[in-house]
Amino acid sequence: MDIEIRRGLAEARALAGEHRNVLAAYVALGVIVPFLLLSSEPIFSLRTVMAILSDPWTYRVGGSITGPLYLLGIVGVIVAGAMLAAWNGILADLREGLLSEIMYGMVAGVAYLLVNLVLGIGFGLIAALPLFALGPDVLLGRSGALSIGIDIYRLLFSLVGSWIAARFCLAGAIMGGRGKLEPVAAFIESWQRTRTAHWRLFGFYLLYGLPFGIAAGALVVVHGMVILNNAPGGLIETLMSFGWVLLFALYFLGQILIPAGLYRASEPAATASEVFA
Repeated sequence: MDIEIRRGLAEARALAGEHRNVLAAYVALGVIVPFLLLSSEPIFSLRTVMAILSDPWTYRVGGSITGPLYLLGIVGVIVAGAMLAAWNGILADLREGLLSEIMYGMVAGVAYLLVNLVLGIGFGLIAALPLFALGPDVLLGRSGALSIGIDIYRLLFSLVGSWIAARFCLAGAIMGGRGKLEPVAAFIESWQRTRTAHWRLFGFYLLYGLPFGIAAGALVVVHGMVILNNAPGGLIETLMSFGWVLLFALYFLGQILIPAGLYRASEPAATASEVFA
């Protein structure tokens, strides 16, 4: 079993053309709704963040941290649910309608999100153990050579994390395509399916994330200049919000379509007897 990146991208394009309306509905659910929810919390405003960074002793955000964390949890569930519902809608052999897909997605999305959180937290703890062993005094008062070494260590571990993410990239599509609620088996199967193509997938996802990272950085710079030179709530700042929504929507579509296309490309070829049955 092998995965051809080119074939996977072709499958993704075919799915995009075939399921335009479904994808539009789940972009609205997975991008626009979370964006509106986060916009209601001041701490998630770029203007607020810039104000705090410019003078942390003067600018404060009142209230408890519980509210923002609670909101982030809700947004995480909505995004994961929309992703699982989208995979179910574009990959399932028989569609059962948007309502059924959303109900499935919200349940399966929680399980999918929890496994990703466990993997992320576990990997982060493993990566941080050597740094904890150095002690806070060494880390806070580190010299130039030690600082460079720690930065290289963090870069290497981030690359390892990206490689692991590439190995698990098919898990959500496997769950959604089959309508499964149990995520662990899907993660194991994704690891097995990507066995012969993991370096190609690793390189592809690094290249895929590069333009989005550059675009996000450019938006931060432009949005920051708009904030510094305009009053809050102006037309230009509103247009910047549309720019962020568009970027998130494109990224969300890629996160849905590319794993779906790669999942199809990883399917074993049909035998002659199956084709002419």
